[in-house]
Amino acid sequence: RNKEERLRDERLLLLKHQIQGGRPPLHPTEREIDLEHKVDLLLEHTRTDDRATPQYSAALIGGKNKANLMSDNRFMEFEKRSGEESILSAKELEALSKLENEHQVVAFVTPHLEKIFCNGDIEFSVFNSEQYKWIETTSETSAYNEKPDLLICHPAIASRKKPFHSRDTVLNQMREKHSYEYGVLSNWKLRDAVGLTCEAKVSIDNKGFGEVINYGAHLCFGKDGAERTRLILFDKTQCWLVGVVKGSVSDVTTFQWRDEGSASLLRDFIRQSPLTKALTAACQKFHVAVGTDSFLGAGAFGFVFRATRCSDGRFVALKVVYGSRDGVQRLERESIIMNKAHGECPDEVMGVEEDGFAILEDGLSGALLLSQVGEHYSNLVPQSILDSLKTLHRSGILHGDARLDNVVCVDGKPVWIDFADARLLPGLMTSQQDELENLKACVKKTFRYNAP
Repeated sequence: RNKEERLRDERLLLLKHQIQGGRPPLHPTEREIDLEHKVDLLLEHTRTDDRATPQYSAALIGGKNKANLMSDNRFMEFEKRSGEESILSAKELEALSKLENEHQVVAFVTPHLEKIFCNGDIEFSVFNSEQYKWIETTSETSAYNEKPDLLICHPAIASRKKPFHSRDTVLNQMREKHSYEYGVLSNWKLRDAVGLTCEAKVSIDNKGFGEVINYGAHLCFGKDGAERTRLILFDKTQCWLVGVVKGSVSDVTTFQWRDEGSASLLRDFIRQSPLTKALTAACQKFHVAVGTDSFLGAGAFGFVFRATRCSDGRFVALKVVYGSRDGVQRLERESIIMNKAHGECPDEVMGVEEDGFAILEDGLSGALLLSQVGEHYSNLVPQSILDSLKTLHRSGILHGDARLDNVVCVDGKPVWIDFADARLLPGLMTSQQDELENLKACVKKTFRYNAP
């Protein structure tokens, strides 16, 4: 509460300063008490609408944070490690210094980032997102979403984009020599799995630093936000490694592109999230691969991706949970129930691959491999969804969470997934009727279909 009051006073002071500095208020006849009331309303709106939108300019935010970090000795310069690899050679640095704009700087640095990050134990890819907004700033509209220059992450959590058009001759020549990837985060719920968010400038200044700070604040905000995230800010001579914890900058380390040891410093800086580690371990366990545009959905207890079996190229669905023994146990229960339910209703229940459940190395993560990949339920005939649930009920299966999000279309027919809350007991007529009525309501609302 004290923090909110302090924030309120700062905003009120800013409004007063704008008036005294010659800027007209929103309403010329506003009294100070009216301003205070509007600030209170703004704060309440901010809390209830799940915003992390900054109220000050990027330059002001960047300058203030840099000063605070330096005073606390948390703004540090990297100490060179004699004999170790630098990111750029002297010749490459000279070529970089001759570039004229931010797009060219991004294109030049990208292959060097790929060299560092795309050959490790965990698969990372570098996606150009200069012209594609993916950082959400408000749940109300996408108009104010932000577009960092680069996204570095596991390819499974990214969606590809077409290269943006450019008339820049130098940039187009660079594109001809290197195959760049363009993309964004597939879903905002996946932001905790981002490895690095990157911003480039011709020359770093407080405004650029403030933009990066804002990115970090949004990535950490909300119930699905990352507790920690990492970002880099770079220009033609240097790079800043920015650590963010719970939306605030925790530390900054700067280095020059030619600094010895800078390659290993940057390589160790990328964040390997629990989801990324679990997904990598699951792919190794089941001998499957996941690539871009693989994300299928997220629930309360897991993330689902389209995967390809390495043995025969067949598509399967890979469900991953992490960070919770309860979540792993829930996934194991779902595997057991789905196998039994699939035996009773093979056409209505998604199958599980043989040995398709695994507890991963840390014991806090698990994976479930489903036999097919379904399409969205909107491809189904509404009545067929209801009929398929009735078939489950006649076989003594109570799904437990019979929502449209838990039914997919396979070969034009409804197939049910997510059986963690299911019960395989006969005689549950009241519960089955309630479940069916709830599904009818969902179908009516979504399809505008009245079941007979």
